[in-house]
Amino acid sequence: MKRIDRRGKRRARRGMVLLEVMTALFVFTIVAFSLVMALDSSFDAAMDRNEADMAIRGLKNQMALLHAAQVVPGESDAPDDGSGILYHISVTQAQMQDQKSLPVPSMYSVTITATWKSRGQDEERDVTELIYQP
Repeated sequence: MKRIDRRGKRRARRGMVLLEVMTALFVFTIVAFSLVMALDSSFDAAMDRNEADMAIRGLKNQMALLHAAQVVPGESDAPDDGSGILYHISVTQAQMQDQKSLPVPSMYSVTITATWKSRGQDEERDVTELIYQP
């Protein structure tokens, strides 16, 4: 009769379990690291989108303020609104003609430029509109 060494099989099985656990932990670490990187990049993209959205809303507000006030040709900076976004306003007399080739008075081309810093880089958006004030 042959004797079966049960101790040797147990030791081999224990070594296999340890290898399986280490492999599972390695795979879990890789997946977790990938998820963290994806989450970080999505947070950065959301922050950039929110900053651009805030600048666009500020441009609309500045344009609404210009529509409500008397437009004067020239360049100026809008007062700081506390958002960290700087607005530069440029107003020029628009050279337009009516159907009879006569110049249209009180027509202005307005450009508002918003500048801000996002992650150490300068960002900029602008909007241009024609305003008629009789």
